[in-house]
Amino acid sequence: MAYLIMTYPLRRIAVSLLRIGAAILLVAAIATPAEVDARSPNKKRAGPTAKARAAKAAGHRASAWTPNPAVTGKGAYLILDATSGREIMSDQADALRHPASLTKLMTIYLAFSALDSGRLALGDSLPVSANALNAPPTKMGLPPGGSVSVRDATMALVTRSANDAAVVVAEALGGDEANFARVMTQKARQLGMNSTVYRNASGLPNREQVTTARDQAVLASALLRNFPHYYAVFSVQSYPYRGRSLENHNRMLGNYDGADGLKTGYTTASGFNLVLSAVRDNRRLIGVVMGGASASRRDRQMADLMDRGFVSAHAMGISPWTSIRKPPSARYTAAQFVPGASLQETLRPTVTAKTALPPAAQLASTKAADAPSAPTPNEPDGLSLGSWVIQVGAFSEPQAAQLALERATAALPSPARANAAATVDEVQMANKVFHRARLINLSQEQAIDGCKRLEKRKIYCSPLQVTAWNTPGAR
Repeated sequence: MAYLIMTYPLRRIAVSLLRIGAAILLVAAIATPAEVDARSPNKKRAGPTAKARAAKAAGHRASAWTPNPAVTGKGAYLILDATSGREIMSDQADALRHPASLTKLMTIYLAFSALDSGRLALGDSLPVSANALNAPPTKMGLPPGGSVSVRDATMALVTRSANDAAVVVAEALGGDEANFARVMTQKARQLGMNSTVYRNASGLPNREQVTTARDQAVLASALLRNFPHYYAVFSVQSYPYRGRSLENHNRMLGNYDGADGLKTGYTTASGFNLVLSAVRDNRRLIGVVMGGASASRRDRQMADLMDRGFVSAHAMGISPWTSIRKPPSARYTAAQFVPGASLQETLRPTVTAKTALPPAAQLASTKAADAPSAPTPNEPDGLSLGSWVIQVGAFSEPQAAQLALERATAALPSPARANAAATVDEVQMANKVFHRARLINLSQEQAIDGCKRLEKRKIYCSPLQVTAWNTPGAR
């Protein structure tokens, strides 16, 4: 009897264990086919939806951004006089901010510098790397495995603010984008931009890429001062590329009287940024607005600040703006960035009849294109207003000018070579005498096409139309 009492609980426990084991085997048998299917190379698992993948990617990007503790806000502005550099009004002008695509102003600055130094020519073809193709939008749409001209890449930076173009230029000038960013920062220090640090050529988000409103005004001033012959490209409203139009993001052009450049920018971390220059009442102002809540609110703020700035400039008796002379190092003009059309055809009217500027102010934004060479007291016979020339360069020695003309003449197509006359004349610039080499008596088509032909032969030149700004007595 005692034996039965002891074994009965044991038997119950054994039965329970058997039932549990059977349940485990049943669950395993049911789960096994799914596991086999998942491992089988002949069967595909259902992947996440496109929406789920996008949400995951967005979450990853959001988590990858770590705010820079030195950047304490977004908003800032500065209005200054371009002639004297005098500050008219400001708020948070020295506070660190993220530049976004204002970064491309420095990329463009270094591209201009490379053009004038001879490191680049407008017709040069730059290779399109995988890094450029993989750059996030906004993009100009470069061909995979192809190339893009310096002209097209630069204009894509100016108008569409193309990130792929920024990578192409960075790799052409710096070897890679990281090294180019170091060059950008070095140039910033040389210009007096003491708070700016660049980490890429485009302005895509990087917590260490910082600037100030004051530094951006310094950069805008440097572009006006050092590249007056290129500045007018910032007024181009649209640029044709591969059958489509690259539209300028700067809506102040044509909508604010006297506005003629420079650049917009936006990222989530920066807000809506704008660097603008405008001429009114024969005075030029540079404005910087950073951290706008929207593009339209940023533009309204800029318009209000510039309006007040012009009133203050008048009351302060600030000196009138005087257009800067084209430097001897200039190898091109703004008009050459838009082949096949005069620069004025690409611009919207920026002045209404009601608020028309004085003649000097109206010419300020386009004088760089209309004044392609310094005046000389002895223009050759037959050089008349409206005619076209190819300028091969200005040299310190007349022999060098003559050799350049001989090379250029030999490289011209036959019709242009038959019409062209080679001339060397003397020009005095900055207390120095230069010998200017020109091929004259050309039509517009012959000058433009001929210069393209010369550039392919690495003979750098400028097709110029003779205007009132580059005839005897012009200043």
